[in-house]
Amino acid sequence: MILRHGAGGWDGVPETRYKDEPGTWEGVSRRVLTEGLPCRFEARCFELAPGGFTSFERHRHVHFVLVLAGRGKVRLGDEWHPVGPMDVVLVGPDQPHRFLNDGLETMRILCVVDRDRDRDRPVLIDPDSAPGASNE
Repeated sequence: MILRHGAGGWDGVPETRYKDEPGTWEGVSRRVLTEGLPCRFEARCFELAPGGFTSFERHRHVHFVLVLAGRGKVRLGDEWHPVGPMDVVLVGPDQPHRFLNDGLETMRILCVVDRDRDRDRPVLIDPDSAPGASNE
């Protein structure tokens, strides 16, 4: 099977809502590339518009994240790190994390996780009350 990518994304792969918690994220779209396939993993592509950011959260499952395009920052725990194309971010179990696009173009990240995460729901963290809250 081959998923072809074009100007509107991948053929037959719909864009879905990133999260249901308003105010915890901004400017993020999500596409699940492995939906309906017999895989033990789930591959998701997130697009962050300029100024966009993901929720600041933690959970037990591990993330493997590859930056495909654009530039930005990732917050791991209390520290911010610059990231760009082809950088890999490994998010450990229960490690608080957030991605931020502080660039001028869309930031695309490929995130691979275990498919079975039903009992491992993300726990949102208030980014303003935690150390390292500043984007600097």
